[in-house]
Amino acid sequence: MTQIEGGLARARERARYSQDDVGAALGVSRAMVSYWEAGTRTPNDRQLAALARLYGVGAADLVEGRDVEPAGADLTGMLLRADGGIDPASAPGVHEFVLFLERYAELSRLTGLPIRGLRQSPFVHRARFAQKDDARRKAEEVRAHLELGMGPVPDIDAVCDMLGITVYRAPLGSDLAQAPSGAFLNHPEVGFALLVNLDMTVGRRRFTVAHEIAHALFHSGEGRWVVSYGKSPRESFADEFAGEFLMPSEGVRRFMEEAGLPPRITDAVHAIHIQRYFRTSFPTTLVRLRQMNAITSAAYAQLRDDVQPVALARSLGYPIDPEEYAQDSELWRIRRFPRAFLRMLREAVVEGIMSPPTAASFAGLSSPDLVQILGQPLTGGGEEPEELRTEFAEFEKTGVV
Repeated sequence: MTQIEGGLARARERARYSQDDVGAALGVSRAMVSYWEAGTRTPNDRQLAALARLYGVGAADLVEGRDVEPAGADLTGMLLRADGGIDPASAPGVHEFVLFLERYAELSRLTGLPIRGLRQSPFVHRARFAQKDDARRKAEEVRAHLELGMGPVPDIDAVCDMLGITVYRAPLGSDLAQAPSGAFLNHPEVGFALLVNLDMTVGRRRFTVAHEIAHALFHSGEGRWVVSYGKSPRESFADEFAGEFLMPSEGVRRFMEEAGLPPRITDAVHAIHIQRYFRTSFPTTLVRLRQMNAITSAAYAQLRDDVQPVALARSLGYPIDPEEYAQDSELWRIRRFPRAFLRMLREAVVEGIMSPPTAASFAGLSSPDLVQILGQPLTGGGEEPEELRTEFAEFEKTGVV
């Protein structure tokens, strides 16, 4: 057995994962994990980076077979035991989240760049004010604080940036009866941080970010963390907040009137127009319309059961995200990180604080991923479109620059 095979097996055992856990986290079979550890097969660079991220060690530690204790084990355990414990299959994603936060804090120390993390909510909230109307009122307060008006939230991650909340995404499992949709953690160095389950639809992820914002802003005084799954008064409050935050009642009514839609929705096409305007999932849209009494219970049931919303949206000319048909966490290799972290990682390389290989290993990324972060063209990636130069020329000939 070579150093890397021995290192893979020991790192997995120290992180307390089974081969089944690792296979589920990386999207490979348990047998493939066994082959890697036995030396029959060798993980590629991307898989090696994912293994290092999962085990909480550097990729170089795995390659050289070094015994390194995984980071963030205590916080991972606390999150997994929250509210009576969650599905152990979610452990790899939770551990990945905690490890990212530890590395974010370390990167801040290395670069001297501060993390603008929120550590205390600027909003007043008392536990007794937890009714539906209270949650909707809080959503209005937050929208007013951010000056969002009554229209759709264009970029939910930008909202978190403005609030000083860090967002990270990782696979946690697609069975939401067992797996959490997300989690909130008040990290001692990073501050308020959200975890979002990548094994959900695009619209559900967006709703989850808004849901976790509610926990961060209104439940952080009750404890350092919240794991979102199951039903509880706190979860119901966050759901009500998220619905009103993403689809404010006044904004929905205004859009329906200005778009020439009827005050009561019965046509699936009208529901799709509302959904796509507010960038929510189809279930969220129907639920909000029902809450607003803008759709009857019969129409709600009929649209819920009979409509294929993605196909209908495509037929109406709306752009379709490929993940609306099937979720693929592999597409989120870089996008799972918050933008502030990527900027900080790039700064570390540009300023010579880290070499590119060290930075890739540190973040659990492959070399091509890091090249993309640095903004350098990939080998064989082709030229930038000629239209960019044409656009520059059009501006410049008018004398604006």
